Parts: sequence; structure tokens; C-alpha cells
Amino acid sequence: MLTILDQWKLQVLCVVGGFLLYGVIVGGRGLSDDVSGGYLERGNYGEGVTAYDFYVEGMAEEPVVCHAEIPARQYTDADAERIFGGILDALPGRMRGNNESLSRVEDDLVLPVSFESDSITAEWYSDAPEIIDSYGVIRIESCPAEGAAVWLTVELSDGVHCAERTYAVTVYPKTLTEQEKLAAALGEEIREESERTLTEAAVKLPETYEGRKLRYYQEEEDYRFIPILGILLAVLFYVRDRNRETEERKKREQKLMLDYADVVYQLMVFAGAGLTISRAWERIVRNYEGRRSEGRVPERPAYEEMADTQAQMQYGVPEGQAIIQFGQRCRLQPYRKLSSLLEQNRRTGTKDLTQLLSQEMASAWEQQKTVARRLGEEAGTKLLLPLMLLLLVVMVIIMVPALMAM
Repeated sequence: MLTILDQWKLQVLCVVGGFLLYGVIVGGRGLSDDVSGGYLERGNYGEGVTAYDFYVEGMAEEPVVCHAEIPARQYTDADAERIFGGILDALPGRMRGNNESLSRVEDDLVLPVSFESDSITAEWYSDAPEIIDSYGVIRIESCPAEGAAVWLTVELSDGVHCAERTYAVTVYPKTLTEQEKLAAALGEEIREESERTLTEAAVKLPETYEGRKLRYYQEEEDYRFIPILGILLAVLFYVRDRNRETEERKKREQKLMLDYADVVYQLMVFAGAGLTISRAWERIVRNYEGRRSEGRVPERPAYEEMADTQAQMQYGVPEGQAIIQFGQRCRLQPYRKLSSLLEQNRRTGTKDLTQLLSQEMASAWEQQKTVARRLGEEAGTKLLLPLMLLLLVVMVIIMVPALMAM
């Protein structure tokens, strides 16, 4: 039973997801579009017109398609008076922003343009826009030092009801810090110099201020992040290289394991035919190189290592040492075991080498099947993500029109 579920788990997931999606759509539609009770729900205050499409039975032999547009809910006169009054009473506290009160305004005001979840809109008017405009922004250059009285009027409306109130504010120039005063004085001096030298190509900056020598410079870009970025890139490249090396080593080990059974089988066949280990080794390498030169097989690490071992033996490395090094270079336990078995046979002259290789080949085939099965599972896992993304896209394609229709 578990094996069947594992085999069909993606299909089962798709079917269950389809039923769940159908339940969500039908359930949501029943809550929002159901008109069987004889009512069409209005949108909340300020939400605009709600459109309904539905069927009517009983007017004719066939159901009649009907379309209705229902305006949003409106406040009653009493509710509008109460809500508008509360808003207007609370507005002075919201308007002042960073100012202590409306009687001394030095910073821009905050003038809201909507209330009660946008169902009520506000229009602002200033009787002195050259001092403070209808957005609450102070025009500092027009504001006198002794302050200026300005009347701000707000008009509230929900589309049916209206309310109006006027607020008195007194605007003062913003209180400057010592540094801001110094900057303003220097700026004024530079402006005067600029007006005096309009015909010249450049404006000379003051060299001194109240007897103190001045030095000018501009704030430069902060490039301290560049070394940090370099370190991060170095770490990322290091991690990438390590991951790449690990992946390449993993692929090489997989290829070695897939070729192990074939290598053992060929050694067993040639040993059974009476060839020595060195002659069998040479024959296997020669066959591989011939097929490689003809392009019939890709490069295989197991046979490449055997070719390197054959070259070592031809250049004078002792046969036993070369075979042991072959197992060490492959770095896998089966190859180490095979090299030890071959070296032991070479030294002791064991006559049952064919039988030992036959037993090793049986184990090698099981290992090869295990590797192949694992590769198949990994391929299935890699395909699972695209399939799930495709299922998600299909669900979105189905759900978006359904939700928009609600």
C-alpha cells in the first residue's frame, strides 16, 4: 500500500488540490454571490457600486439573466452629523503635526484628505496661500517674523452630506539652530555676491567669516561598502567553487560506481580465459581507448584511472604498487577492495581468482542498481518543483477570475 502511495503521490496531490480549490471557490461564491435569499448586499460606506449577475426563474420558461448595480451604503442624516462633528472636533490635534499648537505654527501642517476608510473626503482652502497653502506647506520666504494669522477652511463630504469648519492658525518662521543661522547668513552673503557678479563666469566664495578663515569641500560618496562587497564576493566565489568541486566529485563517484560492475566483469572474463592480471588490464584499457577514439563512448573516470595505471606499469612502476595506487585514486571502498584482491592474488598466486571476482561482481551489480535507483529518485525530485509550480499557475488562472467575479 505504501509503495503505491509513493508512486502516485504527485497525482493524488493534484487531485486533492483540485477538490480543495473547487471547495474554496464554490464556498466563497456561495457567501458573496448567493441571491437565493432575496437580498443583494451593498458595499460598505465609500466602496462605490457593486455589480451582480444572477439568474431569475419564474419570469419565463427559461431562467432570465439579470444584471444589477447596487450603490454603496450611505450615512443617515443623524449618523453623518455625528461622524462629521467628531472628525471636525478632532482635526486640530491631527493638523498640528510637529507643532505644539495651531497658535504657533513653525513646521508644515498635516491636512488629511480622507476619513473613515476613505468614505469621507476633505477639501482644504487657505485665505493666504502665499504663507501656507491648502496642503499645509509653509512658504517661509513669505512669512513675517512677527507671525501671520491664516484661516484654513475644510469641507467634508460623503457624496450626499457636507460639513464645513474654519480653523485659525498663526504661522511663524521656523526657529533655526545656530548652525542653520550660520548657513543662512553665509547663503545670503553668497547670494549678494552672485547678484553683484552676474557678468562673470563664476562666483567667488567668501574667504573669511567674522574673522575666521573658511575652507570649502563637498560631501563625497561613501565607498566603504566596496571592500565589504569584495569580501562578500570572495566568500561567495569560494563557496561556489567548493560546491562545484563537491558536485563534480559526486558525479565522478557516481560514474565510478556505475562502471564498477563492468570493470569486475571484464576482469573476471579475461582471468577465466587464462590471462594474467596485467594482460587482462592491458586488454581492457586497449578496448576502452579504441572505443574512445571512435567516439562510441564518453570519457569514463574508471577506465581513465585504469589507463593511468597501465601507463605507470609501462614506465617501470611495479605492478602491485600501480594497482594499489589505482584503488587509492578512485577513493571508493569497492575499488580499494578490488585493488587489494588483485594485489593479493598477484603475490600469493591464489587460483580461485575467477570465483572471487564472480562473488565481487554479484555485489557490484547490487551496488550499481542502488546507484541507478538513487539517480532516478533524484531526477523525480528535481521534476517535482516544476510540476508544483505548474499546478500553482493553474490554480491562479482558475482562482483569479473567480475571485474577481466575487
